[in-house]
Amino acid sequence: MKPIAVDEFFGFKFLSNITFSPEGGTACLTVTEINKKKDEYRSYLTLYRDKKFVRLTSFGKERSFQYLDEDTILFPGKRDAEKGEEGDISSSWYTISLSGGEAQEAFRFPIPVSKVMPLENGDLLVLGTTFPGFEDLYKGDPKLLAAYQKHMKDNKDYEIIEQNPWWWNGATYTKGAYTSLFRYDRKKKALTRLTALNENVGQAELSPDKKYAFFMAYPVKPFLKLHGTGEIRRLDLETGKSKSIVKSAKDLELHGFAAGETFLLVMAAEPVYGLNTDGDFYKWDYRTGEFSLYAKHGESLHSSVGTDVRYGGGRGLKMDGDVCYFISTRFDSAGLYKLEDGEITQVFGKPGSVDSFDICGGKLLMIGLFDMKPLELYDGKGRRLSRFNEAALRGKYVAQPEILNVKRKGYDVHGFVLKPMDYDPEKKYPVILDVHGGPKTVYGPVFYHEMQYWAGKGYFVIFCNPTGSDGRGAFMDIRGKYGTVDYEDIMAFTDAALKAYPAMDKKNLFETGGSYGGFMTNWIIGHTNRFKAAASQRSISNWFSMLGVSDIGVGFTEDQNLSSPWENPEKLWFHSPMKYADKVKTPTLFIHSFEDYRCPIDQGYQMFTSLIAHGVEAKMVCFRGENHELSRSGKPSHRLKRLNEITEWFEKHRG
Repeated sequence: MKPIAVDEFFGFKFLSNITFSPEGGTACLTVTEINKKKDEYRSYLTLYRDKKFVRLTSFGKERSFQYLDEDTILFPGKRDAEKGEEGDISSSWYTISLSGGEAQEAFRFPIPVSKVMPLENGDLLVLGTTFPGFEDLYKGDPKLLAAYQKHMKDNKDYEIIEQNPWWWNGATYTKGAYTSLFRYDRKKKALTRLTALNENVGQAELSPDKKYAFFMAYPVKPFLKLHGTGEIRRLDLETGKSKSIVKSAKDLELHGFAAGETFLLVMAAEPVYGLNTDGDFYKWDYRTGEFSLYAKHGESLHSSVGTDVRYGGGRGLKMDGDVCYFISTRFDSAGLYKLEDGEITQVFGKPGSVDSFDICGGKLLMIGLFDMKPLELYDGKGRRLSRFNEAALRGKYVAQPEILNVKRKGYDVHGFVLKPMDYDPEKKYPVILDVHGGPKTVYGPVFYHEMQYWAGKGYFVIFCNPTGSDGRGAFMDIRGKYGTVDYEDIMAFTDAALKAYPAMDKKNLFETGGSYGGFMTNWIIGHTNRFKAAASQRSISNWFSMLGVSDIGVGFTEDQNLSSPWENPEKLWFHSPMKYADKVKTPTLFIHSFEDYRCPIDQGYQMFTSLIAHGVEAKMVCFRGENHELSRSGKPSHRLKRLNEITEWFEKHRG
């Protein structure tokens, strides 16, 4: 038995976007792998037919797609991108036949297009991006495009900011760009704008009869609130007119919708617990226009189970007639559920995570994390259909999570323990405490590469779901409590783990975490000296600067702390780890990315500077070209560097 290597993830396959053909005869998914030589991810469309997998594409950039019919798949991709001029914003979509042959360019739009929806007459409804001052670029006028390109070239050395948020994690400066709905006339090869210039379009779907389009609209303003500003509008595709049908309000915040056969299913929440309040199901009747509560839910509508072997997304909710299928996280796992006639029942559930799914004609396919394996394809009974990652783990030690629950006042802290390779209860082993991000996510019984690597190196790895985690209902709300009850939960869990496993060496206790887990790392080192060393990743240290710099700064900071720099600033400072930085004695490594706009890099700078100013050993590693997703989808060599830096930091301080 060999240990999991630090670069083991280079050999993993990452599955996403499982989709049935319209009649269910075939299915397609995206398979992503790492090209070590080029230090990049390569994504391919893969057909699942007759229990076999066949790669359809070879360019390596095909991540999203849709079926046009039983034999044809449509996908975006600019295959001649290297030939394009600087400032070329056009987008191309290709078709490929399942009967054979090369992909062929089907449509080329003069603007970026992120979604294409075929209409009955052969035209297309598309979601496209436009830019302030150049709103008519969609018309394809060469002179206007040249003016836009000159504008971009003349302004390439600076950014002009006129709105908030002015940047977005995983992207760049927004430059005021917004999305609109357009109709594409395939005969004339021309776009016509269908939505107003003062509204930014989010989610968009066609009605089953394709006579209407429903879309989420947000006002285009200098300051866009993070939540509570959207409305659902219905667009008549014959007249081109739209009207508002459901609006967000103080007592009802819209999360999204799905078009059923006779009604629009709306996901919305009474924001009693702020932006992280889980919603219920409502319906808007097509015939009467009546809006009413359809089913109480109060749980998440996605998998929030954390891992570092996931790349890409997929369907988390689907209407089949008026029946809704959806993924939801309950306790420590994500399963599949069904909403029918106002009643919710479970369709599939086992320890782990359903990441994405599709259903057609009673047949169900799921991509998931089960049985401590990386992502694979499963059928509706949980039978594994693929072996993409089987060879990568053959003969390797995979630590099995052992459940450890800790009694608190009125609830349990649920957690896990991974034993080190070649575990001997008579020996002593160092321990790594890992804190998840979110905070509204969960740790579950799924494969986590970095944890398995540490277990293979002889560490116990312990991790738990403190107050604020997902899957436990509203009583786990953390608003206004950051660093208090959650810190107590984590320390109680650590104490319980040390007591339950005498082989754990309490003199060699280490801690790490990212995002909210990075916040907790900064908080922990300011409140206890029990850890030999810590590694704070993509963290929050100062809520005042977080509010002013993060892409979600204002809405998230005020909501989660129930305070602001102008209202109860003392409370905001109380919950900031920087307040306690002068108390830190723990040697700490800080990991951050220059393009992290979610928890900006200044958060790491502040803690690093504070520690070295007070004579505490500290180190900071900053990654160019990376954002908040470094540990999950960063450049492969950067992910490797990150994990090596953390591990070497712990090894350096290991007694």
